[in-house]
Amino acid sequence: MAVWHLTLESKGRQHLFPAEESLRAAVRALAAAAGGETLLFCVVDDHVHVVVCCDRARAGRLAQAVSTTLRPLATVPTKRLADIAPVEDRRHMERLVGYLVKQPPHHNLPVHPALWTGSCFPDLIGARAIRALGQPLLKFLPRFRLTEVMEYVGLEPRLPEPASDAAIRAAGATRLVSAVNAALALPDGGAGNRWEVVLARVVTSALASTAGIATGETAAALGKTMRCVQRRALDTRIDDTVLKAVRTRLTLEDAVARALGARVP
Repeated sequence: MAVWHLTLESKGRQHLFPAEESLRAAVRALAAAAGGETLLFCVVDDHVHVVVCCDRARAGRLAQAVSTTLRPLATVPTKRLADIAPVEDRRHMERLVGYLVKQPPHHNLPVHPALWTGSCFPDLIGARAIRALGQPLLKFLPRFRLTEVMEYVGLEPRLPEPASDAAIRAAGATRLVSAVNAALALPDGGAGNRWEVVLARVVTSALASTAGIATGETAAALGKTMRCVQRRALDTRIDDTVLKAVRTRLTLEDAVARALGARVP
């Protein structure tokens, strides 16, 4: 199998996903369309990068699938043909890691690169759980240290540990809700009974209960009744990967705040 770098551009270099909600939807759609073969990706303002491992014919089909999946979510159309370039060797692959993780500041996007929703950075370090990366990077770069990606975004070269119960309790229910939505690439204030929205409530309720956050505080943050929160907290259909991703997301936010010299929200 070879590795390919797919690039899709918007027509006229216009902004594809200007709202955070549409960007999160785009990342989830990208994961659904190509996550099984993806090593890296980054969605910026006017184009999309995806690095996949497959044969050339499959790379072409994946490029088409990504374009078709993202088209109804974008505010402007993409160019009809994607650029498909081979990743020539290990050095090329190493350069791509830094290149993609550093895309947000390269495009002057108004978010710290570690927290840019369109980046695969949170997936690489375990701070998001949407199955966006189906191919482990270290399989192709066995000598690469993931701590390097922390340095690429201006953070200390150590991977964030999952937040403890005490840290979650200190963060509070409102911030926990936000972290859960970020870890699942869901919009804040999600309504309805779609399975991913329900999952977010279950994860929030379970983590809040374990951490000792008052049920009333969690209910207020979710906009649900206390009875609903209590029931969701007992739901056993939670993947440990998701719980760990939320905890890691909270620690990552703290690391970014320290790097910026800001107060943790």
